[in-house]
Amino acid sequence: MKCHGCNCKMTEVREDYHYLESGLDNVYITNVCVYKCDCGESFASIPAVVKLNEMIGRSIAKKRSRLNGREIKFLRKNVGLNANALAEYIGVDKSTVSRWETGKQQIDKSHDRIVRIIYAHVKNLPLEEFNSIIEDFKGITQKDDNLPIYVPIETLTSFQQFKCAIC
Repeated sequence: MKCHGCNCKMTEVREDYHYLESGLDNVYITNVCVYKCDCGESFASIPAVVKLNEMIGRSIAKKRSRLNGREIKFLRKNVGLNANALAEYIGVDKSTVSRWETGKQQIDKSHDRIVRIIYAHVKNLPLEEFNSIIEDFKGITQKDDNLPIYVPIETLTSFQQFKCAIC
């Protein structure tokens, strides 16, 4: 593969990739093929981005602490809602959703629950998974833990289809 910046040949390596493209700062894809150039240019070859985003969304919906602003925004966008629509579904003003998403106001426990339920409903999560999310609400803590989310590349698609040339 040639570098888009300098047109030199890029090297391929397998490594963990910090997936900032999600809008979250705690998502990592393990064992992904990353193309690197001596000029500093690099990019990851990420298969099945839709499935990846679903896995991230499910991890967020199941987390045991209150949603933070970036997570609310991720879930909202992942189900295809704009801020106005989410605000209408929840019964709050659009400015409230904006304050949650920018971190200027923490979401309260009841609205946190509604955001998760909307996500689970729109994504048609299996009943047992949906019920586990509902059951876990009892244990949700006040603090935002922002634990890392690790997604093994093997869970996204057939690993054999996306081997690096050097693997």
